[in-house]
Amino acid sequence: MKVIIGSKNQDKIDILKQVLEELHLSVEVSGVEVEPGITDQPLDKEITLIGAKNQAIGALKINPDVDFAFGLEGGLNDYGEGYHLVTYACLIDKNGYECIGQGKDIPLPEVVSEKVKTGGWFGDIIREYAKDNPIDDNLITRVTPFTQAIHNAYAGYLKTKGNLGYRQGTIGIVIDDKQNFLIVQLESYRGNDWRLPGGGVDEGETPEQTILRELKEELGTDKFEIIKRSKLTVKYDWPDFVVAKQLQKNGRTYQGQEQVQFLIKFTGKTDDFHPDPVEIKNIKWVKYEELQKHFNFPNQWEEAEKVLADLLP
Repeated sequence: MKVIIGSKNQDKIDILKQVLEELHLSVEVSGVEVEPGITDQPLDKEITLIGAKNQAIGALKINPDVDFAFGLEGGLNDYGEGYHLVTYACLIDKNGYECIGQGKDIPLPEVVSEKVKTGGWFGDIIREYAKDNPIDDNLITRVTPFTQAIHNAYAGYLKTKGNLGYRQGTIGIVIDDKQNFLIVQLESYRGNDWRLPGGGVDEGETPEQTILRELKEELGTDKFEIIKRSKLTVKYDWPDFVVAKQLQKNGRTYQGQEQVQFLIKFTGKTDDFHPDPVEIKNIKWVKYEELQKHFNFPNQWEEAEKVLADLLP
């Protein structure tokens, strides 16, 4: 696969090549000089995004025979409480289809932000500040946010153009004797994002076998009893970063999941839980009326509500 980036910056070229190879792509990456058409220090996320787009568009014009053209741009944005580093990746395929990925914003130290506001040059200020203060190294290298941006751009492309299928999976609506519901936060999740426990069906398994295996693997206990299987299945798309993570981990990925749902009773005690630290960041019990505020992915609560109505007495 031939890839071009609208920059001669070797750090950007190396990051792009490494990230695409981590996604199990065999790539040749070259860089060409492209004028991004923005200020050298963009202080607005929209302008930063324009810079990424202009780099990809310009690179594709120079070499239209590549499979993908990329633009990577970093800038600053003030959300009202000081500047944050913002990063974007723009991917354009040889037919002109465009996908945008954004990396996680990183807040600047307050003193650095104030100096930028008075006209200082961010690159010089942050390096001087770092001599005497601990900082997030990504404020200088930008490796992690650029990696996230590339992941999200490529995953978005696959979800539209990659003819991805849906992984067959299971979900357990686990309740205790007080009608609390068990929710889990995966290691890859951010903020207040949660889900019901479960996982993918392995070859040769029934959905019933899968859900009991997954609960034991994720939560470290087998104190579960299947009460009822829902007549409904839930089909949903994964967020871009999950699509990319699956590709990075397994060399293949999916559009999302199609899940069989089970109502399950937890028959053990709280100290029976030993969550897998590789997979699970947090677990907790919540009341029914608290579920919605923990389900933030698109259509997550709406789909869960339908299944809950089907399964609960």
